[in-house]
Amino acid sequence: MTLQNDLQSALGFLNQGKFKQALKQSKGGMKRHKSHPDFPNIAGISLSGLGKHRDAIPYFKKALALAPGFHDARKNLAQTLLFLQQGEPAMKLLERVLKDQPGDQAALYLQAQAHLVMNAPEAAIVTATAALARDPRQPRMLRLRATAWNTLGDEKAALADYQAAVKVNPNDADALQNASLLLARLMRQDEATETARKAVAVAPQNVEARRRLASQLISNGDSAAARGQCLALMELDPKDTQVLEMLARISSRDQNAELLPVAQKALKAAAPRSLDRANVSFALARIADQAGDKEAFAAHNDEANACMAAQTPYDYEGSERQFSRIMAAFPDVITPAETAPEGPRPIYVVGMPRSGTTLTETVIGLHPDVFPLGERGVPAFLLHPCLDKDQDFTPEAARDFTADDISRLPEMPKGTRAYVDKMPDNYRLLGHLGTAYPDAQFVHLCRDPRDVALSIWRGYFSGSSLTYAYDLKAMAHRFNLYGRLMQHWRQVMPGRIYDLRYETFVADIEGESRKLADFCGLTWVEDMAHPERHEGQVLTLSNTQVRQTAHTRSIGKWEKYADVLAPFIDGLNPEIWPEIKG
Repeated sequence: MTLQNDLQSALGFLNQGKFKQALKQSKGGMKRHKSHPDFPNIAGISLSGLGKHRDAIPYFKKALALAPGFHDARKNLAQTLLFLQQGEPAMKLLERVLKDQPGDQAALYLQAQAHLVMNAPEAAIVTATAALARDPRQPRMLRLRATAWNTLGDEKAALADYQAAVKVNPNDADALQNASLLLARLMRQDEATETARKAVAVAPQNVEARRRLASQLISNGDSAAARGQCLALMELDPKDTQVLEMLARISSRDQNAELLPVAQKALKAAAPRSLDRANVSFALARIADQAGDKEAFAAHNDEANACMAAQTPYDYEGSERQFSRIMAAFPDVITPAETAPEGPRPIYVVGMPRSGTTLTETVIGLHPDVFPLGERGVPAFLLHPCLDKDQDFTPEAARDFTADDISRLPEMPKGTRAYVDKMPDNYRLLGHLGTAYPDAQFVHLCRDPRDVALSIWRGYFSGSSLTYAYDLKAMAHRFNLYGRLMQHWRQVMPGRIYDLRYETFVADIEGESRKLADFCGLTWVEDMAHPERHEGQVLTLSNTQVRQTAHTRSIGKWEKYADVLAPFIDGLNPEIWPEIKG
């Protein structure tokens, strides 16, 4: 075959996504046309397309050896290195390209990507912004900059870029589903749902788009519609264990009985200690629990938690260091900032996960002058240097934190006097928040730790912040740190923390909501005694419970599982939990 025929054949397969055939043709071309750089370049692209990134590298290097000015091969090599998380060598290659071709948009995109791989999101934003100044109609670059903004915790800026990408390409399902998630986090529920529906409409086969819609529908309390999306997802990918877990979580007992054979088959296929096995085991635990089979429920739940613990082990020493650092930063009674910032004041609802923070936020948020914001991750993100890097929380640092935090608040209805942030883990930040916001109120949920542990043990938490949730001994360790820290806050923040007893709260929702309103500086309204009237989204595991009338059914439920919870109960410090260990 001639050189031109060989090239056309290899490129034809490559353009069709037939990487094996393209690899075969390019290797044949390399033998027949030893000095031509296109063939090793095509071979490298084909191997990368097959997921064999390391194998692709020598081919790109061969292409560059044959033609040192072959910048397409250099960019392909850089992209392959980025797949392998090798940011620095990729950056050097891209600098060479941009030296010769300063306006090369593909190289600029890869350079911004390299900054992200190197954990430099600010630099990624600078590079992406410069590229977009040359050509603003680049959805891919806008999505990358949105990722960088997200890494920096700036959800508003990330949303703006995703929405800009959609303006350029209304059928950009990736930008739509990411925008939907950010709209949900910014409490724009209707827009989040509509945007998720658009993502599915433009890309019905897109698994991530359907998963986003299903999650949003669950948050909205529309389990029936969410189940329909999950079933559609199962048809698209029957091996998707994440959807299987989601489906089991929102289905009725009868529906889950039909799902049981599917879950059992998936369990056989799941690798030991894998995330897939965790998903399936959580699904089977839910099905067994609904069927009243305690032994099967406990066995599956133990398996699920063991798999998750293997994926994300708990850092005992790191947790000890962080909590010690926090208490050392606030050794004496805290002096708040002299002036409260303008705008709605914050009400922080804190405690351990599954302690009643969602119910409490819902009750406070039913006041017409209060806007519930759910779980905001912004304060912890902004305070990361203080929590993990020993940065002092000076008055200047407090002012900077307040300004950044307020700038990232979502829009709130006119007339809003206060907002609720119910991120449970904010109990670590009370010193910082109490300093920065002199008008802030802090509501601390107190609940029998054994019931809390049972609820955590039964739950499936996304992300990496709750690594203790999957190991009962680790959970006891974290509870002890939490209990000791709350004792400290009560000493250095006298009168600023309202300890709300969950068991009393649910037994007398009206009486306790009146006391809660008084502490928060609100005039009690009748809706506050009816959390079931809440119609907004709930982005946590409590999205179904909070829409029910307040009840006491979960109080003391731990006793049924005392044997399973023994490692946790035995690990509780009696000096911190005297009422439990006495």
